[in-house]
Amino acid sequence: MSDCPKAMNGTLKVQQLQRTLYLKSKQCKEVRFYSIYDKIYLKDVLWEAWRQVKANQGSAGIDGKSISDIIDQGEAKIINKLQQQLRAKLYKFTSSRLVEIPKAKGGTRPLEVMTVEDLIVLTAMKIVIEPIFEADFHECSYGYRPKRGAKQASLVIREDLYQQAWGVVEIDFQSYFISIPHEKLLKLISKRIADGSMLKLIKQTLTTSIVKQGKITCKKVGVPQGSPISPLYSNIYLNVIDQVWHSRGYPEKLSATLHRYCDDAILVCRKSASLALEKFTELVRRLSLIINHQKTRITKLKEGFNFIGFYFVKRKSPTSGRNSIYVFPTKQSQQSIRNRLKYLTCRKAPIKPQTFIEQIKPVVLGWVNYFKHTNSSEAFVRLQNFINNRFRRYLTHRRKGRGCGWQSYPNSKLYTMGMLYIGSGMINYPERVVQGL
Repeated sequence: MSDCPKAMNGTLKVQQLQRTLYLKSKQCKEVRFYSIYDKIYLKDVLWEAWRQVKANQGSAGIDGKSISDIIDQGEAKIINKLQQQLRAKLYKFTSSRLVEIPKAKGGTRPLEVMTVEDLIVLTAMKIVIEPIFEADFHECSYGYRPKRGAKQASLVIREDLYQQAWGVVEIDFQSYFISIPHEKLLKLISKRIADGSMLKLIKQTLTTSIVKQGKITCKKVGVPQGSPISPLYSNIYLNVIDQVWHSRGYPEKLSATLHRYCDDAILVCRKSASLALEKFTELVRRLSLIINHQKTRITKLKEGFNFIGFYFVKRKSPTSGRNSIYVFPTKQSQQSIRNRLKYLTCRKAPIKPQTFIEQIKPVVLGWVNYFKHTNSSEAFVRLQNFINNRFRRYLTHRRKGRGCGWQSYPNSKLYTMGMLYIGSGMINYPERVVQGL
């Protein structure tokens, strides 16, 4: 599906549908949706879902069909097929292919690779039901929500730390995604959705089997990691903690404010952090979840802490001498972007210089845009030097030269050739903002 007027009109219709569902849910906290299943097989919704799946460029599922295979078969043909199956309530999700993704700090994370058709249906479901629950989510939650994200979270946290905070509780859930109880999650979902056909399809997304090394396993707990709808399930489940934490007045009684990004959470403390952690643990226990106490810790601001790729620390300003809150890219984030660029680039690669630049450009710009509102000047300089050195060695090897190529390819020449520049001109240090704006 190309970016044609038909596609744009379809997207606008989907946005209007989402807005209607959101407003209805927002206006009445008790309303339940009895007729919602028929929305997921609307042509505009399925086309929008396909557009999003195609943009993500995922891998082929257990059926071996890739995005390009679906395009070759005919996009309209697949959309019509899915619409017919969903309308007849005959759609069945296929088993997922399980792969283990290495973690940066050791260990692996299970990732379920689904078929393209399943991804389209799951995305269509998310498009329809997300606005209903979005109306219920608390402002302290930022992850995987429309018009909210890591930048907003970091700015609000930074401002919160200025409000006489002395430290934070860094909270880590133990195997959160694979620990969510299906029964409790479905009970929360049914408070808003009363459509039996939709609930049946939602339950099917939770119990779809997985295939690992030729063995088929049926899931009895947890949500599928890698599914486009799993972050929504995660927010629905943890929203209970968000709401109870604030309804009981803990931010005032315990002087501890909660900030959550999916399953990553921190408590910004002004009084006893131990008491705040104790109350939070009680709420977690009610949801049949477990806190990993080995990774959960109380940290003073002067020691600094990491959260969603940002490093927050309290230091004296070199200019004013006053204590200030600084936000930097974490060391792990800086190493991750370098590892990613190493994977994409090679000095022996048989490609043209322009191709080399085009390969790394979107990756670098994405990383820079994520951190450019922070105190990232030093990190940007280090990244710039790393990129330039990689490019310089590639050019030197291409011309069968020796050494690092500093004399033949100074920085000025690299920029003339089109190498992107991420210097201080791209950095925008934000003013302090008022929480909630």
